[in-house]
Amino acid sequence: MAHATLPELPAPGVIAKPRWTSSRFVWAVAVVAAVARLPFVNAPAGADEAGFLQVAHQWAPGGGSLYGHYWVDRPPLLITLYRFADLAGGVVPLRLLGCVAVAAAVLMSARAAGLLAGGRAARWAALASAAMLVSPLLGTQEVNGELLSAPFVAAGILAFVAASQPHDRRRALLLVGLGGAAAACALLVKQNIADALVFGSVFLVAGAPWPTASNVRSRITASIAGGSAALVLVAVWTVAHGTSLTGVFDAMYPFRLRAAQVVAAGGSQYAGGRGLHLALAFVTSGAGLLAAALVVATTRRRAWNAAVVALASTVAFDVFSIAFGGGYWLHYLAEMAVPLAVWAGVLVARGAAVPRISVLLVTAVSMVSLLVTGLQPSTSTGQQVGTAIARAAEPGDTLTTLYGEADVNLASGLPSPYQYLWSLPIKTLDPELASLDSVLRSPQAPTWLVVTRDVSSWGLDTARTQAVITIDYHVVAQIDGHTIYLHDGTPRPSPTPIPTSATTTSSTNQEKP
Repeated sequence: MAHATLPELPAPGVIAKPRWTSSRFVWAVAVVAAVARLPFVNAPAGADEAGFLQVAHQWAPGGGSLYGHYWVDRPPLLITLYRFADLAGGVVPLRLLGCVAVAAAVLMSARAAGLLAGGRAARWAALASAAMLVSPLLGTQEVNGELLSAPFVAAGILAFVAASQPHDRRRALLLVGLGGAAAACALLVKQNIADALVFGSVFLVAGAPWPTASNVRSRITASIAGGSAALVLVAVWTVAHGTSLTGVFDAMYPFRLRAAQVVAAGGSQYAGGRGLHLALAFVTSGAGLLAAALVVATTRRRAWNAAVVALASTVAFDVFSIAFGGGYWLHYLAEMAVPLAVWAGVLVARGAAVPRISVLLVTAVSMVSLLVTGLQPSTSTGQQVGTAIARAAEPGDTLTTLYGEADVNLASGLPSPYQYLWSLPIKTLDPELASLDSVLRSPQAPTWLVVTRDVSSWGLDTARTQAVITIDYHVVAQIDGHTIYLHDGTPRPSPTPIPTSATTTSSTNQEKP
C-alpha cells in the first residue's frame, strides 16, 4: 500500500502571515516559559554556574591562566554572559538571564516555524520549545551553555528561513549575514553547538530557492562575513581581557579530544552510569518519543523538503554531539530543543498526528516535573560547606577544593590559588598533581582545603599531595562527607553549618566542564 503523503508546504513567500490569535498564543507561551523558571532563580548554584561565575568575576589581564587566574575549556562569549550576570549580582541575575534566553528562543523558534508552515506551526513550535527548555528532566534548571546558546540557534535558523522569503537582494543578504553571525555566537557560547551552522549549510544546499549560482555564492559569502564579524568582535574583546586566542582554541577543541581520551581510558568512573541516566531522561521526558515520531512521520509521509532536511540533519548532528560529549550530563539534551521544536511545528501544521501527540506528552511531562521539583525546595551540600567556611574565614583567606567543587568556593566567597575549578581539567592537564603540589607548597598556599571523601578518591597520583597536606594542614571539621582542612599557623574557629529544615541535595565532585 502506498504511504499517505502530507500536503506540500507552500512555496516560501506565499505563506499567510500568522493571525493575531497565533501571535498572542506564542507570546503567552514564551511568558509562561519564563515565569515557570522563576521559582528556581534563588536555588543554589550548580557546579558549572558557580565555576563560570567565579571565572567571570576575576577575568582580567595578567592573571597567569587562560581566563585571569582560572582555566576553563569554554568559549569567551559564555564567560562574557556570565560576566554580565556577575556584575548584576551573581546567581539571581544569571537565572533571570536564563529566563530571557528561554523566552527569546521560544519566540524565534515559533517565528521560524511560522514562516515555514504558517500560524499553526508557530503555535506548536512554541509549545514544544517551551516545554523542553523548562523541563528539569532535560537539565535546564541550571543556566548552562546549552541554554544560553538556544536563542542564538533559534536566531540563526530564523534568519536563514527568513532570507528564503521574497526580499530585495540587500535584505536577503543581510538576513543571511545575521544567520552566520548567530551561528558563530552559538559556537562561541558552547563550542559544540553548531546547530545553526548545520541548518544553514544544509538549507542552502537542499533546495532553498536561489535564482542563480551567483546568488548562491553571494549568500554563502554573506553568511561567512556575518560569522567572521562576530568572531572578530569577540576576539577583540577576548584579547582586551588578556586571554590568548590560541589558548582559547586549544581549550575549546584539542583539550576536549585529550579529555575524551581520559574519560575513555577510565578517567570517569561514573560516565557509564551517567550515559544510561541521560538516555533514560531523554525517553522519560518525552523528547525521545518526539524525535522518533518526527523521523517516522517524515519518512512515512514523504514530507522531505529543504527545511525538513535541514532540521533533520541538525537533530542528527545533535545526537552525534551529545553521544560524543563524554560527560553525559542532562543539560546536553537541551541542545536539541530548538530544531526539534521547529521540525515538530512544521509537521503538525501539515497534519501529522503522532508528532502532535508527542508535543502534548512532552508538555505534560514537563509541567509535572516542574510541579514536583518546585514543591521540593533544597539547599546544596556545597552551599552549606561554603557558607560554614565563610562564617569562620577572615579577610584574605583562600580556599581550594579537591578536586574541584566550585559551588563551595562560590558560597564561601573565597578565591582559589589553584587554577582548575573542575576535576576533568585536573585529570587531563595536571594528572600527577604537580601544579597542585606546587601551589600547596608555595607562599600562596590556600588557607582552607576541602576534600570530598578522601584525597586519593579520584584515581590520581596523590602520594605527594597527601604528604604536603599531612605536614601543613590539619582537619577542623567534617560536613556531610566533606573534610575541611585549615593551614597550620592560621587559627580560625571550626566551621559549622547553619541548621536547615530544607531537603539537602548532595554536592558531589563533578568532572566538568
